[in-house]
Amino acid sequence: MSITVTGEIDLVTTEFLKGEFSQALDPTPTSVVVDLNAVDFCDTTGLSVLVGLNNRCVADHIALRVLPSARIHRLLLRTGLSNLLPIR
Repeated sequence: MSITVTGEIDLVTTEFLKGEFSQALDPTPTSVVVDLNAVDFCDTTGLSVLVGLNNRCVADHIALRVLPSARIHRLLLRTGLSNLLPIR
C-alpha cells in the first residue's frame, strides 16, 4: 500500500490525513509506504499523526516506510523523530 501526501500537513488537513491512513490500514496490509516528497510544510499536529501511524503499524506488525522531502527530513532530524520513524 502506498500513500502520497502533497502540500501542507497542519491542523486543517490532519483529520483528512488520519482518515486516509485509517482507510489504508483496513484491511490490514503487510506494508505501507508514505511518500512525503511533495509536502512543503508539517506542523506538530502533522508530526503527531505520523507518530500515531507509526504506533499503529508497530502494533499491527505492518512494515512502514516514510519517504520525506528534504524539508520534512530536516524537520524529523531536528525533532528527533528520525530515530522513531522508519525514514528512507
